[in-house]
Amino acid sequence: MSLEFASARFHGEGTAVQSYAAAKERPGPDEAWTRKVGFVERHHNGRLLLRGTFAGHYLDVDESDRASQTGAGAGAVAGGLVGACLGPAGIALGLMIGGGIGAHVGTATDTEAEPEQLAEQLRDAVPNSSSAIVLVADTADVDEMVAALGDRVGELTRHELTAQQQAALEASLTTAPPAANDY
Repeated sequence: MSLEFASARFHGEGTAVQSYAAAKERPGPDEAWTRKVGFVERHHNGRLLLRGTFAGHYLDVDESDRASQTGAGAGAVAGGLVGACLGPAGIALGLMIGGGIGAHVGTATDTEAEPEQLAEQLRDAVPNSSSAIVLVADTADVDEMVAALGDRVGELTRHELTAQQQAALEASLTTAPPAANDY
């Protein structure tokens, strides 16, 4: 089956989701493309947020959420012990500062697996402080999305994926669970 990769880019981090919601609320039957899209936000600091369906796999990856829970716990204990020398206020301050430092210095163990190849492609396609709706589907679904979004799209990119590109995309998403719908 031939698949297309389409990216509808918008200025502003939350604009893609707002545009999707407006397109979805149009009168008429629920179109198939609305269940096959993923959302990309690229924050002003360059970090990505990927959420939704990407080529039949569900992703929920937030590069801003890279904190270590075990590091935070160890840092809080150490900070609390050091702060004990300063009394109750020192303990509270030590817990807070130690936990914060430990969360960012420790190894993040509870983060989502990020499909590196897909993330790099999306970094190239979505500039800082922007967002996009991404659809990997057949041409009919992409046409429906383009028509539904209309003139709200800042920039539209679409191209047919080769068999090699499809295989590389699938390999990039092997750790992501399948989405609830077929693509």
